[in-house]
Amino acid sequence: MEVDERITLTEYDPLWPTYFEIEKQTILESLEHTIKAVEHFGSTAVPGMVAKPIIDVLVGIDVVPISRPLIAAFEDLGYEYLAEAGIPGRFYFCKRGEVAFNVAVVEWNGRLWQDNLLLRDFLRSHAEYAHRYIDLKRSAIKSGIVKLLDYSAYKNQFITEMLQVARKL
Repeated sequence: MEVDERITLTEYDPLWPTYFEIEKQTILESLEHTIKAVEHFGSTAVPGMVAKPIIDVLVGIDVVPISRPLIAAFEDLGYEYLAEAGIPGRFYFCKRGEVAFNVAVVEWNGRLWQDNLLLRDFLRSHAEYAHRYIDLKRSAIKSGIVKLLDYSAYKNQFITEMLQVARKL
């Protein structure tokens, strides 16, 4: 699997939180002594949000960089390790199947941990920004963007702006 995969968007699926909870339990059962916390983040964690149909899982650990045994443990759960995948301090795994998952392993309570949860919570509680974000996502697809890295770059400035607003609240 490559990081710059082809993407599609879909309307919010109310089963996404359930899929997350099932995967969270699987991860915790296998890695409970190695990790500090597991959170649902990204667009699939925001009710009503248009999203890539891939459940984003945030895993917090005490020691960064990630250890080889932890990489192997995720691989045993069916994940493919894609290293930092362009974001220093984020160790990226993906699993594709009937339900698709991305796991981001980061320092628990570090900047990446805090920013990802802040953005999720901000979008959950600020409908006007959530609607603008949906419009931006749809605009990306309408403009012909079909690959993850281009899609992420297209959204980056707006995400940065939302984080700045959220930090002031």
